[in-house]
Amino acid sequence: MEKSFILHSNEKYFDIVSTCIKSIRQYSNLPIYLYLINSNKKCNIAGVTTIKWDISFKEQKNNYIEEGNNFYINRNSSEIYNILIQKPLITKHALENFSDIVAYIDSDSIATPYVENIFNYFNPSESYPYFSQGIYQFLHWNGRGGAMDENDLSTTLEHPISELFRLNQYNRIARFYRQTGYFITGKNNIDFLEEWDWMCKHPTILKDTAYYAPFHEETVLNPLLWDREFYNGLPLVYINGTLETIDEIYSHLGFTGDVRDIRPWLKIPANKEELLFFHGEKRINVMNKMITKLNQLYETGTI
Repeated sequence: MEKSFILHSNEKYFDIVSTCIKSIRQYSNLPIYLYLINSNKKCNIAGVTTIKWDISFKEQKNNYIEEGNNFYINRNSSEIYNILIQKPLITKHALENFSDIVAYIDSDSIATPYVENIFNYFNPSESYPYFSQGIYQFLHWNGRGGAMDENDLSTTLEHPISELFRLNQYNRIARFYRQTGYFITGKNNIDFLEEWDWMCKHPTILKDTAYYAPFHEETVLNPLLWDREFYNGLPLVYINGTLETIDEIYSHLGFTGDVRDIRPWLKIPANKEELLFFHGEKRINVMNKMITKLNQLYETGTI
């Protein structure tokens, strides 16, 4: 196949990722490959191939943080780290076995009618994948992160990785931080994917993942991109939000042609054609309502 979507998750996320796939299938007939960690479950949606992806890791408790009816990953968990860093090799496997170009999609996403636009932004002749623009230039976690001065980046979350691999993170100034929940990659990028994977599995990192890579494979990725001066990528293609956020965006805030900060963790893409996903909702009943709402807006021409 020329193009396809890929996703990966563990069994806890199976219903979530299946609902995400359902949302993609509303607007796309492209093949979808679901890599399921250490599980024999199958996603019974047309055009979806489920691949069991076996890995070994030391199981831990407290991998997730409950918040009301929703939940979030515990970033201090080495088990979660080992699941998330499968992205490079899973993507490589899909390129070598299924498709010339693949778009990786975060499992807790709801697709909009413009989901296939993700393929329009990619230059397959590049030697590296295109990742989504992030919301912030500097991230913080557990009292660490950020930078007071662009001439001293020793306090950033990416500083330990940069020191470990001797990467120049100072190339990041005035450049985008890239988010790994949404990216597109082609066969020319396999060497990059292998290097990214090797870095994620470095023994020093595995001994203290919370220190070296608090945002997991994403913390590893960004210094590599900056050091190589790999600056091209996707625009901001997602919004963090839930059912109410759909109304807020399409009925009230709209799009102005410029990326806008609305409040913490909510940033609006420049144009409606660039908003490909709503991200973060994990309650299945709410996810299904979001799918229905987006379909209604699409059918009435609002989107």
